[in-house]
Amino acid sequence: MIRRILGALGILITRPDRPWPPSPRRPEPPDPSPAQLAEVQSLCSQWLVMWCWYRREYVAIARFGPDPTIIYDRDPRHLVFRCRAAELAVPVP
Repeated sequence: MIRRILGALGILITRPDRPWPPSPRRPEPPDPSPAQLAEVQSLCSQWLVMWCWYRREYVAIARFGPDPTIIYDRDPRHLVFRCRAAELAVPVP
């Protein structure tokens, strides 16, 4: 472990312009338009769907069931699929 640290310091000293450690970054999704958000909301009528600008993903809060259910997802298609799966998992009285 000490060798790795010294090696990293050596890289920083010899190549200061190289970023270390390399940070893997996910591509940031763009903010959805109001029409896109309305379409996702219409597909998930049992849910309150919002765009969380801080987390950069959709948030769906269930309007049914005794327990609060919150689903996060960046892709609106995955969000709709997960909302439908959660609706089907709730037992019908």
